[in-house]
Amino acid sequence: MRDAFGGVFMMRLMLVFIVVFVGFGAVSLNYAKAFRIKNRVIDVIEQQEITNVESILSSTKNYTDKLDSIIDDANYTITCDDTGTKQLTIKDDTGKVIGICYRGITITNNNEHSDSDNTYYNVTTYGGWNLGFLNMLLALGGKDQNSESPLSGRWAITGEAKVANK
Repeated sequence: MRDAFGGVFMMRLMLVFIVVFVGFGAVSLNYAKAFRIKNRVIDVIEQQEITNVESILSSTKNYTDKLDSIIDDANYTITCDDTGTKQLTIKDDTGKVIGICYRGITITNNNEHSDSDNTYYNVTTYGGWNLGFLNMLLALGGKDQNSESPLSGRWAITGEAKVANK
């Protein structure tokens, strides 16, 4: 009986280790994906020399097509808000547009470094985790049967783009 108990204990310990290892790997891959998307968006802003954040959503330019290809290639599924909005303008208290959110990527003017020669932008992407299977297990155990939304979390990855004014 003692050997059987020791074997079960070792199997549980090994399963816990595997779950922690796989979870750490999944979070690491999600973080790397968000970091890669941020860097590619910064490259687009700097290469296209975008000096006005509102022009990104303009229909006369193809900036949204470039952002769409970056997002679709990476399979990035985060939206701008909880209602699933794909594009959103960010305004300050006076009503002036200071940034945009497009399919989960937030681009805002960085006024801390502003000067007449350069325009600076903060680019923010989000990495996260979603534990939908944990809600199902909790519901089976009777702990959280009324929960509709999965346990999830997000963290922001921010970088800065610099564009020379012409």
